[in-house]
This record gives sequence, structure tokens and C-alpha cells, in this order.
Amino acid sequence: MSRLAIAVTTFSSLSLAACGGVEAAADAPDSTAPVSVEQGIGIPPNCPNNDLVYWLENVQACVSKCGTTRKNGQPATLYAGCQSNLTQTRTLIDVRYCVPDCELA
Repeated sequence: MSRLAIAVTTFSSLSLAACGGVEAAADAPDSTAPVSVEQGIGIPPNCPNNDLVYWLENVQACVSKCGTTRKNGQPATLYAGCQSNLTQTRTLIDVRYCVPDCELA
């Protein structure tokens, strides 16, 4: 199986070079680029000032089966970021986060 993957990768790289294309590695952003919400899902940013904060957005009404649990809770989106630079470090952690223990209406 691994030989097949290597062959496909090699073939696609050669095809790109033959057609005047560029390999994906050449288009990769550098490591100094700011972290966007889409990058690093589930992994909080490394905050050099030790000012990591978490917050919730899009908190919804109480449901009986919340997130991956079968318990009452409020579905929400969980984010993390460095307090000193939230705009550049805002990171999506979990789109199915569950705020536990709510009363069903």
C-alpha cells in the first residue's frame, strides 16, 4: 500500500513539473503567518505571555443530546486565543462543544 502511495505522489509531482505547475510545498505559507480560525482546529495557540483564554460563541438552546453526549446541554462553538493578541491567535477548538447541565424547556 505504501509503495502505491509513493508512486502516486511521485507521478503527480512529475506531472505538475511537466505541465509547468508548482508543487504544493512551494505554495505553503511560511511559519510566521498569523493563525487563522481554520488552522489548528482543536489545538490551542501557544501563548508566550501565558495568557491563553477560552470563550464560547453561538450558544444555542438546551437540547437532550448535546455534542457527543446523551446528556442535557447547550451546543456552542469553543474558541481559544492569546489575550494579548486575540485577532491574530483566535483558534477554533470545537464546533460541537457542549455546555452541560441545562433545563429543558
